[in-house]
Amino acid sequence: MEEEIYIVKEGDNLYDIADKYNTTVGILKILNNLESNILKIGQELKIPYKKVEQSPPSDYIIYTIKPGDSLYNIAKRYELSLEELVNFNEQGTTLLKIGEQLLIPVKTSNNDITYIVKPGDTLYNIAKRYNISVEKLKEVNNLDNNMLKIGESLIIPETSNYRPYVVKDNDTLKEIADYYKIELAELKKINNLLTDDIMVGQILLIPNEK
Repeated sequence: MEEEIYIVKEGDNLYDIADKYNTTVGILKILNNLESNILKIGQELKIPYKKVEQSPPSDYIIYTIKPGDSLYNIAKRYELSLEELVNFNEQGTTLLKIGEQLLIPVKTSNNDITYIVKPGDTLYNIAKRYNISVEKLKEVNNLDNNMLKIGESLIIPETSNYRPYVVKDNDTLKEIADYYKIELAELKKINNLLTDDIMVGQILLIPNEK
C-alpha cells in the first residue's frame, strides 16, 4: 500500500483524517502502529493514497465501498455481526461513502478463499479458473452485474478446487511449488502471477488434490 505523510494540526482527530482520505481509523492505526486514538500536534501520519491491488495480509482484507453497499450487507456477506464490522474499523457512523475502504477480518473457520481482482480479470475467467459457475460467484459476492474493479475482493467458495496458502517469512514460490509437487509455471498460472515475487501474508491458491 503506497502512502503519503500527513502532519497533525490543532483540532485534528483520527475520524476526521480517515474521512478526508476515504479510509478508516482501523487502517490508519495499523499503518501507523497506533495503540490509541490520541494524536499530537506535529505528529506525522502515514496516509494510504492508492487503492490496494495486491493480496492483503492473512488476518484481514481491504474492501472498497461500491454503490448500494451498506454496513449490514457487507457484514452479512462476510459472516460478521454489524458490531464486529463497526468495532474492527472503529467507525463513528454507519454512513458509508463510495470509494471508502473498510477492513474485513478474515474468518478462519472455513476454507473460502479471498481473491483480489487484478488487471484483465473477468468474472468468467475467475469462475473458470476455480471451476465454479459465474452465477455462483455472483451469488456468493452479492453482485448485480459482471463488472469488476481492480483491487476489489471476491469470495471464492470452498466448493472450488483450491485451498489457500498464506506465504510465510523466507518462502519462495519455487519452494512452495516443490513442496506441493506443482510445476512452477502451473502455480504462477493459477495465481495469475507474472513473476516469481511473493510477499509475506500473500494468499496463494493450491489445488486441493496436491
